[in-house]
Amino acid sequence: MIIKTFLFVTCILLAADTFAQQQNEEVASLARTTCYGNCPYYKVKVFSDGLLIYDGKRNVEHIGIHRARVSKDTVNMILKKAEEVDYMNFNIKYPVRGLGIIDFPVCITMVKTATGKKTIWNRNDSPQKLVEYEEFFDELIEDIDWKKI
Repeated sequence: MIIKTFLFVTCILLAADTFAQQQNEEVASLARTTCYGNCPYYKVKVFSDGLLIYDGKRNVEHIGIHRARVSKDTVNMILKKAEEVDYMNFNIKYPVRGLGIIDFPVCITMVKTATGKKTIWNRNDSPQKLVEYEEFFDELIEDIDWKKI
């Protein structure tokens, strides 16, 4: 009886943990890589509940890991913008062929929706709509009140 109770409680706890993880999953991210100059080097992850995790590496105001909270409306704005620019139909890499201009940083974005997840590596020669999405994301995180972890 004790074993059955233990197994039952364990199953409930595992199910609750899985449910909590599903409720707070990463739905978008943006990372900018380094270059030979003074390019900002950082990554921002956006979670479905409004949690933001920022990891500033170099040439940014906030160095290290920071966190912030935004409204679910803001999270939905990010996902809506991705939908508006038709993010899921872009190629996964720009330029499509070759490495592109090596000195340019890469902007790596990820969007996860109910229909799927996509990551795009953009160095140069990408559609203007993708650049528009990246800039929208950058502007959004610019005014965030980050707290160092």
